[in-house]
Amino acid sequence: MQERKIKPKPFQNSLSALAHIALRETGADGYAFFRNAPDGHTLIRHDASGAAIGEEAVYSGSGKVATYKMGSDGILVFAFPDEARLRQVRLELDRIVVTIEAVWSAAQMAGRYSELASEVADLELQLMDSKIADRVRGLLSSSGETNSLDAIARHVDGVLHPPSTGRVLEQLSKELEEEVEERRLTNRAKAILRSAHGMSEEQAHAHLRQTSRKTRRKLKDVALDLIGHHPA
Repeated sequence: MQERKIKPKPFQNSLSALAHIALRETGADGYAFFRNAPDGHTLIRHDASGAAIGEEAVYSGSGKVATYKMGSDGILVFAFPDEARLRQVRLELDRIVVTIEAVWSAAQMAGRYSELASEVADLELQLMDSKIADRVRGLLSSSGETNSLDAIARHVDGVLHPPSTGRVLEQLSKELEEEVEERRLTNRAKAILRSAHGMSEEQAHAHLRQTSRKTRRKLKDVALDLIGHHPA
């Protein structure tokens, strides 16, 4: 088995958190996610916790190991202290893994998003190129056309500034950055509420939401205020 660091995959945090829930709820000794290596003959372990689980566990057929296929390129393995424990919790583990596999499948869409963004950008560039070239050729074929240079300049400027796809992507990127930052700050604030006030995750979440509504302030601002009063 190859042991090397690879670039974190989309939804890695979610997959790890769900796998840890499975450990807690079923009493498994450990888990490990594997991906098929580029050579197609070996596996790369990219996330694991608890008892060490090697590539051999995937093919061992041991009654203490539960193996699940993740999409077309992944495998998830759970190791248990004994066969009896695995049999006892197998149905519960299967239910949790259904959710894990759904998140894994969603992660595979990340590559498609990149492809779509690239395709849209390429098509818009082709369209802009065609608009400019077609107009210029039209002016070239028009004898006696006056102020053609000014017309070309105005047309090119109108086509190039600004591309609609660029505007949309920039706005979307800005909105997503703000949402990610809000969630990061909210998580820090919830951690403070859990630690300083003994709240549960749900209680901390509800407290922040209620404060946001009552004070008519953004959730991010409520979180920032709480963090500011509890410096690390």
